[in-house]
This record gives sequence, structure tokens and C-alpha cells, in this order.
Amino acid sequence: MKKLVFAATLALAFCASAHAAVLTTTFANNNSHNGNMFDVVTKGSALTVTGFNLNLDAGTHTVEIYRKDGSWLGASNDRNAWSMVDNLSLTGNGAGQATFLDVADFHLDASTTTGLYITVSTGGWLNYTNGSAVGNIASQDDYLAILEGAGKAYAFGDTFTPRIWNGSIYYELVSNEVPEPGSLALFGLGVAGLGMLRRRKQV
Repeated sequence: MKKLVFAATLALAFCASAHAAVLTTTFANNNSHNGNMFDVVTKGSALTVTGFNLNLDAGTHTVEIYRKDGSWLGASNDRNAWSMVDNLSLTGNGAGQATFLDVADFHLDASTTTGLYITVSTGGWLNYTNGSAVGNIASQDDYLAILEGAGKAYAFGDTFTPRIWNGSIYYELVSNEVPEPGSLALFGLGVAGLGMLRRRKQV
């Protein structure tokens, strides 16, 4: 029975695979304000964002996370253009240190640009770094790019550019693949063989 369960588990793993990763910009802060607006760009696969590392002052903070389909540019002061992802309190580890934020999961479509707005509504500052140009790549991997954006006064207030958000994005890539008919047939024969072997041993 254990062999049959193991074989079924292998089949599920074959049909659906998940890739978890984290992409970091920097924690070398030299500036700060209430928040950051910046774009993230997916490179060809849909992703699920599962968490962030933030560069927060020490102490208790209330952090708000917003998202916008398309770039933040042109909508930095328009609250109606944004959707809130999460709003929660956490304790910052201090400037230059990573503070993990377990955000409510949200989806990023493949090959799209999404604006993100991360801001502190109460507590200390969100620390960030002066940039070189809005839209430059601050960090990237095979699936995701984080672009330089802006510092922001709370909420949807004054804009300061260019600024590099300090932090990490935790994400998952999930791809569902349907096995070819030949692979399914081989798997079926394997399960049948295990069943016959089990019956032989019980004789």
C-alpha cells in the first residue's frame, strides 16, 4: 500500500511543479520617508507573491501594501487607482536590517508590469536608497524584475525620485503540465506492476 501511495505522489509531482524564490534589491539605505512606489515586471510566467522583507526603523509600525495593474507612473497621487493588498502591524528590526512581512498572497500575471506601493502609516520610517533613474532595473532574476521608483509621503502624498526600494520579494512560480499519453501509460503500467507485486507477496 505504501508503494502505491508513493507512486501516486510521484505522479502528482510530475503533473505540477512549484518554484519558490526570493529577489532582493539592497538594504544599503541612505534615505527614508513613509513609503515607496515602484514597478515589478514578470518575465513570462505568472507568479504569486507570498511575502516581503522591509527595511524598517526599530519599533512598532503599521504597514499598508497596495498594488496597481500597470505602472505607478501617472497614478502616484490617485488613491482610486490602487487596490489594498494588506494592512498589518509588525516590529521593525532597525535600519539596514531585514524585517519580514507575511503579506496576504497576491497574483502577478505573466509578462506584465504591476505597480506596488508599500507605506508606513504609523511608527518610524521606511528606509530606502537614492537611485539613478526611474525605471532602471534595481534587481532581477529569471522571472522577476524590480525597478527603481519613488519615495512617498503618506498617503499618496509628495513624490521623491529616483529612489530604490530596499527589500526582498518572496514569490512562487507554479506551472501545471499535462503528461504526454506515453508517460501516462508508463505510469499506469508501473502502478499495475506494484499492485501485482503486492498480491504475489501475499500468496
